[in-house]
Amino acid sequence: MNSRLVVLSFVIAGALALGGCSAATVQSPAGASSSAPAIEVEEAITTVDVRIARSLFDQDNALTDEQIVVAAREKGIAATVDGDTVVYTMTRAQQAEMLEQMRSSAQDAADDLVADETNAVTAVEFDDAMTSFTVSVDGARYGTLQSLLALGFYLQGALFQQFNGVSADDIDVVVNFVDDATGEVLDTGSYQEMRKNLQQ
Repeated sequence: MNSRLVVLSFVIAGALALGGCSAATVQSPAGASSSAPAIEVEEAITTVDVRIARSLFDQDNALTDEQIVVAAREKGIAATVDGDTVVYTMTRAQQAEMLEQMRSSAQDAADDLVADETNAVTAVEFDDAMTSFTVSVDGARYGTLQSLLALGFYLQGALFQQFNGVSADDIDVVVNFVDDATGEVLDTGSYQEMRKNLQQ
């Protein structure tokens, strides 16, 4: 399967997305354009519309509209492509299931990171809302380059919150790297800080 289709399926399933969470312009229910994060949740009576910027999972615009729609249909979800915005329509139960899948996928990714002996990570903990990650590390092996691992946690948390309907202004993910022997915080950062730095 094309690697982009794998990523697309991963996003639809509510799993970890490694694409950039760039801003996108989407239509509000009243039809007015507004600046919004890559994902925006619109509440409806029986369903939820999840709007995802196409660039989140198809930065090279390599997927056809049909491939996107078919990938969604295989998950039992309706998809509509509107320029750079893909609208996924699902029941609230499906959304809740996907949010749980995202938590599970984040835990699996954390476990894989801990099991990888090429880095200094010894444990990863995060809250249910995925707003805070604590990464325990072997202080003797930890280097500043490993703080770049925070990018993955930022994207996991931001994607989860956006998918869960948190407003753009309220989305944030704080990542702390902590010495597992002393409890000292070696590095800290946040998703919002990263966004500000990228905009400068």
